[in-house]
Amino acid sequence: MKARDLFLTFEKRRHLNSEAKRAIARRALDMVGPEEEIFLGAGTTVAQFGEELARSGKHFMLRIWTNNLFVVSLWLAKYEAMFSENFVGITAGEVSRKNLSIVNLVAAFSRIEKAVIGTPGITAKGLLSDDIYTVQQTEFLIRKVRRVIILADSSKVGRECTYTSRAMRMIRLDIKAGREYTLVTDAGAASGQARETVERLRESGIHVEMV
Repeated sequence: MKARDLFLTFEKRRHLNSEAKRAIARRALDMVGPEEEIFLGAGTTVAQFGEELARSGKHFMLRIWTNNLFVVSLWLAKYEAMFSENFVGITAGEVSRKNLSIVNLVAAFSRIEKAVIGTPGITAKGLLSDDIYTVQQTEFLIRKVRRVIILADSSKVGRECTYTSRAMRMIRLDIKAGREYTLVTDAGAASGQARETVERLRESGIHVEMV
């Protein structure tokens, strides 16, 4: 598959549940202020956040680190001001064709305030993933940030996956140590199995916002 086809495939995935992802991204913008240092992780909802960030007036004088190649490509193509008005740093590592991201991360920073990440699944067990690379990314970032902002549409809430990126036991320990976790999802998480998951997440200390 050619690089252009990979980007087109990712773009199609980004438009699945697009209204929910756009609403989630816009709510997450309220959690980022001018001159902050943030990390943007992999995934389609984070990519939507990257576009909403570029469109908004909140992208001035930020220090942005990312392993999301789609976001960088989008900014280069449509939002060049992101590079002139902010610092944008890209992590080193291996390119993942699946998520158009960099895995096996190496970054120049030792600590950072916030990470905005996606997740293929989140349950009472914790953050879950379908591939080991997402596990590696999540572990790498959580060790380095004070606040974890998880963007996931309601189809991911209660979804079981093969791997555990961050077990709920570890999340509880993180919260006890002062690390903050926030899940931003859509109103679909207020019903069915997702509702029960949201209640369990809140009991564990994760702040949940629905749009």
